[in-house]
Amino acid sequence: MMWKEIYRLGVEHIDAQHKKLFETAGELIQEIEGAQRPEVYKRTIKFLQEYVVVHFRDEEAYFKSLHFANGAEHIKQHQEITQAVQKYVMELESSAYASHVIKKMAGMLSAWLIYHVVKEDLQYTGKAKQEPSQNECSYMEHFTNSTIQVLEAMVGLNPADVDKAKIYDNLSKDDVFIEIGLVGDLKGRVVFGFTKEFSSRLVESMMSFAPDEIDELVCSALSEVSNIASGKGTIAMSEEGIACDICPPKVLQNSLEAFPPHEEVRIDTKIGKMTIAVYLD
Repeated sequence: MMWKEIYRLGVEHIDAQHKKLFETAGELIQEIEGAQRPEVYKRTIKFLQEYVVVHFRDEEAYFKSLHFANGAEHIKQHQEITQAVQKYVMELESSAYASHVIKKMAGMLSAWLIYHVVKEDLQYTGKAKQEPSQNECSYMEHFTNSTIQVLEAMVGLNPADVDKAKIYDNLSKDDVFIEIGLVGDLKGRVVFGFTKEFSSRLVESMMSFAPDEIDELVCSALSEVSNIASGKGTIAMSEEGIACDICPPKVLQNSLEAFPPHEEVRIDTKIGKMTIAVYLD
């Protein structure tokens, strides 16, 4: 079951809707890992499409009643995920609900839902934890700190238990690579490398099942985690006057050994190791 009591905000009707969303996402993942029946996919996704409209409407009405200062940004996030889901629905319909497409959608949606509830939604309740300032950090530190903050929110990692160190070898020790393009004052890309152990345990912590392989669902979840972390990093840089935006995540298939990183950091956590590298144009 994906729903956890730590996701509870303390707003009864919003919590009930969140619980239903998590339960439905969990049912979709169970179907993916089980019978893989297209008719179940269609029914579940149709419900999700209709239910998020109601949920977002109710949630937005609630935080508007509180005069929530970041309401416009929150609504934008709702619009973006609605558009992302709609694109997946169109791709699913054109592919006759192909397995690899439904896995990508489920991975992205699950990761987004968890972070949005435990981090973004908590803000309008006034219970959000104050994050440490990232002022006067290097761009590498911004991406590293943001990644640790995302892992703290999504899987409960204690930042005090996370070791980070600059390394000078290549990324070949990792198994999955996600690239986020950088545009603006900082041009290039940030590449997140994940070991199989880290990937599996991260997904298990988020979705309550242990994946047998690094498939499209796992890669999609890792892509969304990388996307969120990169977005937070660029927001922190914008507060220092560095205008930078990110491109949609890409799963890299080719070897990275031919591209020496400008800077590389290894993050060691209780669920395994991952790497962040930045390549500038």
